[in-house]
Amino acid sequence: MSQPIGRPASGARYIAERTEGGEGTVVYRGLVRLPDADLSLEVTITLPSGTTRAVVEGGSREHEKTAAALIRAATKSAVASGEALPRKIERWRG
Repeated sequence: MSQPIGRPASGARYIAERTEGGEGTVVYRGLVRLPDADLSLEVTITLPSGTTRAVVEGGSREHEKTAAALIRAATKSAVASGEALPRKIERWRG
């Protein structure tokens, strides 16, 4: 995974790249970049429903809920149409 540049002055930057997946799943791995720390992120998308589940190492439940929602929003139309999912997703919140 390429290394993101810079830290947010406030809030969090969610950065994830598509990696391997199993039968009926796609996995995104990356970071939640906070002003003072980087937290490991993994989001699993279950196909064909598009349901997302996020795990943030050392983060709060709120970080996990936000990550799952951001990845779901970024992949929703591709999942619905059966198109390829984006390789990289980067969003800032806060």
